[in-house]
Amino acid sequence: MAALRSTVRDLKRSNRERLLRQLYFDAPISRLDLSQRLGLSPATVTHAVAEFLQDGLIVESGVEESEGGRPRTLLRINADYGYLIGVDVGETDIQLEIFDLTLRKLELIRHPVGSSAALPEHVVQQISDGIAELIERAGIKPEQLLGIGVGMPGIVDVSSGVSVFAPNWGWRQIPFLDLLAAQVSAPIYLDNGAKAMSQAEQWFGAGQGIEDMAVLLIGTGVGSSIIVDGRLHRGATNSSGEWGHTSIEARGRMCRCGSRGCLEAYIGAPGIIQRLREHAPESPLLRHEQQTAIIADLFHAAQAGDAAAQQVLGETIEYLGIGIANLINLLNPQRILLGGWVGMHFDPPLLARVSEIVAQYTLMQPFRAAQIGVCQLGQEAVCMGAATLALDTFLTSAGQGLRSGAQATLARGAAATTRRTAPAA
Repeated sequence: MAALRSTVRDLKRSNRERLLRQLYFDAPISRLDLSQRLGLSPATVTHAVAEFLQDGLIVESGVEESEGGRPRTLLRINADYGYLIGVDVGETDIQLEIFDLTLRKLELIRHPVGSSAALPEHVVQQISDGIAELIERAGIKPEQLLGIGVGMPGIVDVSSGVSVFAPNWGWRQIPFLDLLAAQVSAPIYLDNGAKAMSQAEQWFGAGQGIEDMAVLLIGTGVGSSIIVDGRLHRGATNSSGEWGHTSIEARGRMCRCGSRGCLEAYIGAPGIIQRLREHAPESPLLRHEQQTAIIADLFHAAQAGDAAAQQVLGETIEYLGIGIANLINLLNPQRILLGGWVGMHFDPPLLARVSEIVAQYTLMQPFRAAQIGVCQLGQEAVCMGAATLALDTFLTSAGQGLRSGAQATLARGAAATTRRTAPAA
């Protein structure tokens, strides 16, 4: 009898999750449409919807006319039920954004990260202070915060909350989740930034409906996230997607990971700037101290005809094209998306030049099947993706038990899938 009760309870929980995901992604939607799309009985849908309405998780949102019957009441998620924070821990700055439950951005904070400020305790303090500031700016109560997602650089062990390796800062085996949880009471979800970004693009951006895809994060560092059959491929240690540390030149440039010839050493911001120094050490483009300003000026200068900038950008395009060609030959994706603050500089004419290089180094059939584009969600994709780490667990729990004050939680829910909807029963 206990087993039967457990089975019934599990079935109810599964149905609630499927209903909530359908409501989240397809609202406004009627009870009848929910029943038909999910194959659930009208009674099951009516009972679950009544509970959601009572909890304030969903609200009624007008009516739609029906043929030969009464108008149907439409339902949608209550955007003000709770709030999510997404954090992008980048190697040039830390960006924090707060969203309502429908992922409408309410506030944004960005803090620069200097080499002296990249100690783990300093990064934790910046995140903690930023969270408090976002809550105050948004005018919400701390207990309304449903969760905080954090996109980290380098390799993250999602089973322990440890930053395994962040080469730019010299981090190895840093218990980042424990450090942050000591200062923040809301549930916390950690993952690599590129993996978080890919989930946002697959749910809400240029990756919707794409089953096989590579999302490339190009900034100070270079990484990627690989989607296979609609699911995030993590590998044995969650380090799948370290595309920036694939070798493209034997005995090539020294990479900060300790190896030589890594792609990151050629298309990451420091590598691009180093080549500019070698080609034109007196270039006025080098007057800035910040990488972001130098890279932005370099792209603009190349477009305006600056010879040194054009040469450096041309080399970058060639290395990038070779790196993408390797991905296409190996993985046969439907789509390649460029993201990150360097990747977002690639406009359609530059993407066309990248595609020309890719075509030279790929097999024709997989090349023709692959579309190369730019992330739709822009430079804020990592923050939104980090917020979806918390959102995914909230939806999996069918909206239960994730209020502030809960014990800090790992991103196990987000690790399971990047699909928007629960599998059919």
